[in-house]
Amino acid sequence: MIRSYRYHPTGELEWNIPAERFREALADPQSLLWVDIEDPEDAEIELLLEVFDLHPLTVEDCIMPNVRPKIEEFDRYLFVVLQGLKRNDAKRLTPTEVDFCIGRNFLVTVRSERMKVLDEECIRVEKKSPVIKRGADFLFYSIADSLIDSYFPILDEVEARVDELETRLLADSTQATVSALLDVYGELMILRRTLAPHREILSRFNRGDLPFITPANAIYFRDIYDHLLRMSDLVDACREVTTMSLEAYATIVSNRLNEIMKTLTAIATLALPLIVVTGIYGMNFSEHPELGPRWIYHVFSAGMLLALPVMAWAFRKNRWL
Repeated sequence: MIRSYRYHPTGELEWNIPAERFREALADPQSLLWVDIEDPEDAEIELLLEVFDLHPLTVEDCIMPNVRPKIEEFDRYLFVVLQGLKRNDAKRLTPTEVDFCIGRNFLVTVRSERMKVLDEECIRVEKKSPVIKRGADFLFYSIADSLIDSYFPILDEVEARVDELETRLLADSTQATVSALLDVYGELMILRRTLAPHREILSRFNRGDLPFITPANAIYFRDIYDHLLRMSDLVDACREVTTMSLEAYATIVSNRLNEIMKTLTAIATLALPLIVVTGIYGMNFSEHPELGPRWIYHVFSAGMLLALPVMAWAFRKNRWL
């Protein structure tokens, strides 16, 4: 699927332009051509190579998924790879790649699937939004800004889950809670791996030393960079909370195990006099002097029973129980 828009310096806007007219639009330095390609096929790939004169490695990156966010400079354009985030059918966070080719008077966007951010940008352009009037670099800024801002709802959701699981862990430290906390930690790692390269890329746009980026529009990229810094700080804070919660769970489990071992040790120690005395009397000696008088049995039985509270009192006095 391909969508195209051409803005004329007279203020006229055309869309759904035939591919045969792309060369005409590119030949006019005063106009702006935006071509949005979804799930490129052979015809679109040939268009990128022959009409827009993109480098074969650029086209390869456009059609091969899972390329790390990056920026590359070419003679006729800048090639930028950015990533959005979405939840798949299994409710897992997965990156969605968008490729940008920013030229003097053209912008090409390539994606493998439908993306809400680009669909909304197309609607704004069709409503004659001023973003397309300010050049390819400003149009790229507008799309990149919406793409990065789409992270905020996901971050808010993850932060709320972290707070909820932290509270639940203290009240109900079960394996299910820990498993949910580990899932959130995995999502935070995905966010961190996604945000870090974007921050590097946008810092270069922020400096204003890239070709095809006018100084008047370079300042707008500071806003995206600030958003990325805020997101990175939030992700780091959530990671710290998650790590502390997991450490707290390990401490709770260790303390619980210690209490169990302490109780079992106390029970075994209290039973030790009974075992020793009955063990001695269970030996096969030829004679037991203590078995002569009948009252000896009652004395030893009373002594064994009395040993239990005495030892328990001694343990509590020394704070062993």
